[in-house]
Amino acid sequence: MFKINQDWLLKNKYTALSIVASVGLLMLTFRKKNLNPFESTYKRVSQEIQQKVLQARYVIQTELKLSNENKTLILNSSIPQIHQFYESKKFTCLDVLLTFLEVALEKGFKMGYLNDVNLEDAIQKARQLDQELKSKDYKIENKPLFGIPISVKDTFIIKGTYQAFGCGAYAQKRSEIDGIQGYLINKSGGIIFAKTNLPQFGFSYESWNYLFGRSIHPQDPTRTSGGSTGGEGGLIAINGSPLGLGSDSGGSIRIPSHFCGLYGYKPSSKRLIMRGQAKGVPTWDGIRNIASCYGPMSKHFPNLVNMMSALTTNYEQAPINIKDINFVMKQFDEKECYNNNKKYKIGVLRKINLLLPCKANQRALDIAVEKLKAQGHTVIEFEIDQSIFENVFQHVYDVMLGDGGMKGTYELYKGEPWISHFDNFKKATHSCWLWKKIYQKWLKCQDRKRELMIWNAGDHGLSYYENLHITTRLTAYQIQMIQIWHDLQLDAVISPVTAGVAVKHNTAQNCFSGISYTFIWNMIDFSCGSVPITTVQEDEQYYNEQSLFGKKDIEYKVLEETMEHSTGLPVGIQVISKPLEDEVCLNIMRQCGQ
Repeated sequence: MFKINQDWLLKNKYTALSIVASVGLLMLTFRKKNLNPFESTYKRVSQEIQQKVLQARYVIQTELKLSNENKTLILNSSIPQIHQFYESKKFTCLDVLLTFLEVALEKGFKMGYLNDVNLEDAIQKARQLDQELKSKDYKIENKPLFGIPISVKDTFIIKGTYQAFGCGAYAQKRSEIDGIQGYLINKSGGIIFAKTNLPQFGFSYESWNYLFGRSIHPQDPTRTSGGSTGGEGGLIAINGSPLGLGSDSGGSIRIPSHFCGLYGYKPSSKRLIMRGQAKGVPTWDGIRNIASCYGPMSKHFPNLVNMMSALTTNYEQAPINIKDINFVMKQFDEKECYNNNKKYKIGVLRKINLLLPCKANQRALDIAVEKLKAQGHTVIEFEIDQSIFENVFQHVYDVMLGDGGMKGTYELYKGEPWISHFDNFKKATHSCWLWKKIYQKWLKCQDRKRELMIWNAGDHGLSYYENLHITTRLTAYQIQMIQIWHDLQLDAVISPVTAGVAVKHNTAQNCFSGISYTFIWNMIDFSCGSVPITTVQEDEQYYNEQSLFGKKDIEYKVLEETMEHSTGLPVGIQVISKPLEDEVCLNIMRQCGQ
């Protein structure tokens, strides 16, 4: 086979460019026009939603009689406060539901957060709970989500709704049952009233698709609310929902929480049952190298604890067809999340060399460190061999592109055009072998290491043997990380959530290394959460950090653009604990955010 080496490429650069140009022209000549077979589906779903909105507005107009002052009181209250309202008979469950629904309808669709409203079931559930409240012996504390409106990401299986992943092909039939999450939330008294937006098949950290549109940032319409649980992030931020449920394969809960100023929590994957969501790829049940999980998002920390209690209670009573016979539920200790007597040793991971954090993120870490020290915790610098992070992040690309051309993704789309966020991955996996070899050599010559990671991963499909090797190496990295923590006697680590703050629209695909701070911990299955800390200050509206991993490239430019005119945008930190130590992680999150 013809081989291209670096010396040949340098000596014959004009010949190489001619070859590349010729190949490019051929590709343009034979390129097929992308037609969208689901335009009629988009119109049908839009009409269905409009009808539901009209019904919901009529109910709000006829049933919601609260003053604006009382509405504001409800919208700014945590679950314990709302439960006090119920016990004192100040508000009904229907009052609370309609108050949040009113805001959700007013802004949620317009800002691209809402996908659907579960109107009839939600109102019926609220009225049922109001009847239960009339019983003298009824105790709210037995149901941690009693009377709380809950929004959930589009992926969750909820009776009467689509699990469309933002794709027309999957907006054909509404679910006839609740998945395990819907069951557990209902058993705990929660009222699931809305489904929220995400990127097409959840494959981006900007939420937009052809079916439901684009989620914009609550403070700046030129920016994204994040992804892939971006609809939840935006809806909660505008008080359209008090508590949401998202999923997280690489930061999909923590990134929107960081962008929108929320608490967001991703447990380790073995803490909660993984059934209950529609499958993002046809081979999803076979994916073991990305430790996905789901978890809560809210403005109020106590709401996260109540949701975790709900998701770990009543599991044994669930119908067998929605359970996992191989899963054993570990009891969740709510009290440990509020334990002020326990003192921890916490490491500070200030940077990952793949892409350094902006000044605002660095300052947020300093604020968190001072809070933790003031509460009697021991805080040390956490500096380890950066090659661990680089190798683990390379495996992110290996796994995502490892089927040899994103075959599973093509199967899912069923002819619907891809959003532009996949362009870099498509180029790396679908270019001809000659172009790949030339471009890889060129990237290496240019010291563009971040982009080279994608092209190396997209070079070929993984064999079964290679996939086993990746699994083995990731397990070794997890053990190595746990050993490092053990040697340092660490209980947790705090770090930036991403390299920057909420990015501009259509730039997420060009700054994938920026989310290495979250994705790496999924790959080794640690528990993680995002905590709102501060906002960007005027003198932090720039990005001029060093590039410690290759030369300054397009990812660096994205961060420069991101930080321009960013004053006032939310800034969070990430708290990380060892697998299954969720109460430790949540307790430290609470104390960082106080």
